[in-house]
Amino acid sequence: MKGLGTLRYVVAQSFALLYQFRRLAVRRERLLDIHDGLVSLACVLICWRRLINWTAKETAIRAMRAGS
Repeated sequence: MKGLGTLRYVVAQSFALLYQFRRLAVRRERLLDIHDGLVSLACVLICWRRLINWTAKETAIRAMRAGS
C-alpha cells in the first residue's frame, strides 16, 4: 500500500478545489445533466487557472535565464 497517502492527498485536494464553487457545495440541481455540466465547467476552470499560473512561472523563468 505504498503511495496511499499521495493518492489520498490528490483526491482531497481535488474535492477542496471543487467545493470552492458554491453551486457544487450544495447540490440544488434536480437534473443530473445540469449538475454534471457544472462539475465539468468547474474542472475546466480549475485546469485553466493552473495553466495560467504555470505559463506565468515558465515565462518568468525564461526571462530570468535570458537576462543572465
